Amino acid sequence: MGYCMNEALENALKTGKIAGAYLIEGATGEAVRAESDGFLQRLFCTKGTGCGACGGCLKYGSRNHADLLFIETEAKTIKVDEVRSILPFVYNKSYEGGYKAVLIPEADRMTDQAQNALLKVLEEPPADTVLLLGAQDAKNLLPTIRSRCIILKTQTLGDAEQRLMEEFSLSTLKARVLLAVANGDYYLAKKYAQQGYFELRDDMILALNRLFVAKSMATSATEKLFLAHEQQLAEAIATALLYLRDVLVLRHTGDASRVANTDKLAEIEKHAMVPDVVLVNTAELLNGLAVKLAQCPGLNKKLVLTGTLFDILEVRLKTLRAGA
Repeated sequence: MGYCMNEALENALKTGKIAGAYLIEGATGEAVRAESDGFLQRLFCTKGTGCGACGGCLKYGSRNHADLLFIETEAKTIKVDEVRSILPFVYNKSYEGGYKAVLIPEADRMTDQAQNALLKVLEEPPADTVLLLGAQDAKNLLPTIRSRCIILKTQTLGDAEQRLMEEFSLSTLKARVLLAVANGDYYLAKKYAQQGYFELRDDMILALNRLFVAKSMATSATEKLFLAHEQQLAEAIATALLYLRDVLVLRHTGDASRVANTDKLAEIEKHAMVPDVVLVNTAELLNGLAVKLAQCPGLNKKLVLTGTLFDILEVRLKTLRAGA
């Protein structure tokens, strides 16, 4: 079974009411490319069907269509100069006489400067132009960017579980966990598997447990668990946040069926007994750390991590003293 086009994109093609910008939220770059393929091929198809044989389809398939601008980089961030290339492209006439399209699969990697440059296009979108943005973490996009886009959710693959089991030699349970934490998005689940999700999660559960039982401001042992994954620190923090999401869901609903990390239910039940203020504060501070690392890649990781852990422990110890 292939990847499904989002219903909103399908309807836009059918009605001809195509918005100026769409944001596919919660998606990896691979998911955005896969989801946009059907839409853009039909957009550029001379027959409007995505026939695969006409000049428009063939040019799109080879990423060689004169009216398609593809913004992607091997660097950690998409910089302002790359985004500035969009302006002359969208404001010039279409080469083929139809729509122009800009595809940015990982738009959440844009710097603030780059996002502000993109805003100039989103605020006054040219006619017959569509921008397709993807963001695994839409919080890394400026609110003004998000507010000017039609926000879509990723679709799912019917055989995703079996694919994950075969590709990564996973048990059924682990494949289901990956899909659950990825909200059913096969491409995101695949990315988690490639990043070593389960190994990262084990270290993050241990790190969180140390924070939740700490009786002093000592952070060295917890730091080591995070810094053991220094090259994947953003992924490690994201994994900790996914686990904390489960802890908070169980604490507030009592419904174990809503937990994604079902293979760690015993640990989640234990941590759901931690005071709410500690759980929420920990999640907020780790999320803030993730945003800082994403927006300022030159930061001293150890320094900002140490500061974050001290802030977490400060609230934990205040809560402990208040309950004594």
